[in-house]
Amino acid sequence: MSDSNEILDFEPIEKPDYNPDYHLASTGNRLANYMLDRIGVYIVLVIIVFIFEGGNSILGVQGTVMSSISVLAMLLAIPGYWIGFEYAFGKTPAKFLTKTRVVDANGNKPSFGAIVGRTFARLIPFEPFSFLGSRPVGWHDSLSGTRVVQDY
Repeated sequence: MSDSNEILDFEPIEKPDYNPDYHLASTGNRLANYMLDRIGVYIVLVIIVFIFEGGNSILGVQGTVMSSISVLAMLLAIPGYWIGFEYAFGKTPAKFLTKTRVVDANGNKPSFGAIVGRTFARLIPFEPFSFLGSRPVGWHDSLSGTRVVQDY
């Protein structure tokens, strides 16, 4: 009795390859993700400015100039928002709300390099509109080999 399948007298059923394209997030979800994540990034930026500038820049105090530390922190926070959330959780705060997630071409967790490539591909002009076609796959998805799918 070396094999437990002999006892039950059946062959294991092979799971067919997962294809994330069958579970793509809708265009509406993608648009909601875009808008909600933009709000999330702005909230993070306001918090950074408040921490580094003591609230002066936010409150509109005349004559204040942001320090180079604040500017550097802001430049790192923008890509850090997407890279941090998508690599750690497979989703951003907006994707938690819309019940979607980022996967690679096989439906697995994307590599760190894919997440970084996906994030920097967002800098392409007019990229946010690239998923509004008949198939909701944006340039930052196709260039990085990732997809945004429903998270059931």
